[in-house]
Amino acid sequence: MSLSSSVIAVVVLVAVVGSVAVAQPKTAPVRERRARQFTLRAEEPPVLLPLRVAAHEVTTVTFDAPIVPDSVDRAALAPFFSRVGVYADALVLKASVDLPSGTRPVLTVRFAGPGAPSQVGFVLTTVDAEVDSQVEVFRLGRSAQDLGRELADLRARCAVTEAGIATLRAQCALSGLGGAVLTGAVTREGVTVTYLSEVPTRIGLKAEGPHAIYRAGSIRALETLLINPVDGAPWVPGFVRVTPRLSEGRVLPAHESPLIMREKQLEPGARAVAVVEWQVPPETTPGTRFTLELWDRNGERGIRWEQVAP
Repeated sequence: MSLSSSVIAVVVLVAVVGSVAVAQPKTAPVRERRARQFTLRAEEPPVLLPLRVAAHEVTTVTFDAPIVPDSVDRAALAPFFSRVGVYADALVLKASVDLPSGTRPVLTVRFAGPGAPSQVGFVLTTVDAEVDSQVEVFRLGRSAQDLGRELADLRARCAVTEAGIATLRAQCALSGLGGAVLTGAVTREGVTVTYLSEVPTRIGLKAEGPHAIYRAGSIRALETLLINPVDGAPWVPGFVRVTPRLSEGRVLPAHESPLIMREKQLEPGARAVAVVEWQVPPETTPGTRFTLELWDRNGERGIRWEQVAP
């Protein structure tokens, strides 16, 4: 072979190798799949939350409150995504390509129903290091001050409830007529009985008379028949709230205690006797009236008398 032929063969080989190298596909970066959480606070200004997507990767965004599916602009996402699933409380996105550098589509989602914030926005990007596979969005975030106030209120309610339970424990230890005499619930003056003519306000529960009030010393006890409506949910006895209202208009602090019943739950259509027991505060004046409230354990369904004489 001549020298010129050898040179030509080498040139051809280099060209072929170069063309093969150019034809090799670019290796896709290996991305770490991440799970993240965002908390939305009504008192903070709205910001766009970063959402990192990548070709052929599925990104699921879930919400703790219902969203409006029609608020998602599917047409704007169509050039970059092979799947855009919008559900009552979730989004499922599958990108068909990596988003080009400088391309940052914005995805806006509105929440259904009242509450704040009313919507949330995401800015979509693609990065080499990681991709968001699972994102949780919490709309009902509360500040540390809110949690502190809620904790203080809960402690106060627990203290009131515990005081009422302590009273009941002492009464249970001295049950029966003899115990009532020892505790002062029954005195030498005896027990008088009157009846309430006022019909109580129904708040998801019924009460049937006669509504008897037993009086002995400063102790008062109201006996009534509770009826859970046929179309109501099961009713679990909760607590009693007694609020003294003085004749001059001043309201004394309310006292809460457990509702006294034999039954642990009233099924729809069931009925049972309930007793409200309270003590007349020494600072009451002539003309004082009491507001009596009987509630379930969640404080949502019950009955109320507004003007009960001591």
